[in-house]
Amino acid sequence: MRSRGVWFASRRGSVATPRGGQSASMTDTASTDDRRRMWDASRRAHHLLSGERPLTMTEQLERLTAGSADLDRRGDVYGDGVMRELEERIAAMLGMPDALWLPTGTMAQQIALRCWAERAGTTRVVLHPRHHTLLNEEDAVTALAALTPVFATEEPRYATAEETGAAARGAAAVVFEVPFQDLGYELPPWADFRAAVGAARAADAAVHLDGARLWDAAAVWRRDTAEVAALADSVYLSLYKAPGAMSGAALAGDAELIDRARTWRIRYGGQLFSAWPAVVGALRGLDERVSRVPMWTAHAGVIAGALDDVGMRPLPSAPRPREFFVRAEASAADMNRAVLEVTETTGWRFLHGWWAEEGGGALAEMTTADPALDWTADDVRRVGRLVADRAGGTR
Repeated sequence: MRSRGVWFASRRGSVATPRGGQSASMTDTASTDDRRRMWDASRRAHHLLSGERPLTMTEQLERLTAGSADLDRRGDVYGDGVMRELEERIAAMLGMPDALWLPTGTMAQQIALRCWAERAGTTRVVLHPRHHTLLNEEDAVTALAALTPVFATEEPRYATAEETGAAARGAAAVVFEVPFQDLGYELPPWADFRAAVGAARAADAAVHLDGARLWDAAAVWRRDTAEVAALADSVYLSLYKAPGAMSGAALAGDAELIDRARTWRIRYGGQLFSAWPAVVGALRGLDERVSRVPMWTAHAGVIAGALDDVGMRPLPSAPRPREFFVRAEASAADMNRAVLEVTETTGWRFLHGWWAEEGGGALAEMTTADPALDWTADDVRRVGRLVADRAGGTR
């Protein structure tokens, strides 16, 4: 099985690091007590730099009832009702004929690629070796979906149009992830992206867009989501990222694709009896959150500049989505300890969830959302220096 990790190109070269720590927790080696302390401290904190305040289950349900959705009606049963409403809303938003709700992005993308393979009569699909389907899904793309990955490049970067076209010949589909998380949230220039898509189409391959962070890419490119989606034959959306739902994903495409995907949703065990809490949360997010992504993206630049001022290097350098990596010279254990102590003593929760970088130092993921808007550059520098002083190894 392939090693899970974040691998991205930087001025120091390629970096491979374990992803077990991500921002939701502290590190793989953090004690249960430390994780609980961080959860409690995060709930008490009055300023949170990355991500959002953790909620209890009761609070999550209260948020649903306080939203704009009408809950005094029938929910969904095996994909009808409010779920169908969400699917139609997503299809219209992307300018695509139809859409399908699925419980996970893993299921959504495997089904999409499997459908394209069936239509084309070949198991070959063009992926990057650092794509989620190959890193984080227990080899399901081959063991379960029975697909044959083909690489346009094995380098830690986006494939060029020429490389994409060459790999796409004889393939069912080409997958484009924007921005590409495991390449350090890299995002190609709009013109380069269009050229690569055009090369895939010229080779007669379907274009599948891994749009887990589609709203983030659109904000950087300053394009409408429908304009980005128009370049693709199928689009996957994560509904718990920018929209902030409890869980869930969506797959959009033509009527034939979505009809076939409905069959595969049953086969994959994704035809849930009812999923209205996740569905209503997604509808709420479409109403109240995704329009704020451009504002979050703009403020991400302010935060990144201030982090750099205290010796914590943001990656990528530019263009920068609202989510990005940050490198510190101190160890992950020291950074997590320092962040926890500062949060507990001051109520300011700095960038947390650091993990060890191969070769020394630490990495974390910054997620810019509404709580980050309350941080000025001076706030980031001031709290960053407090953390650095406690952790050591970073000026």
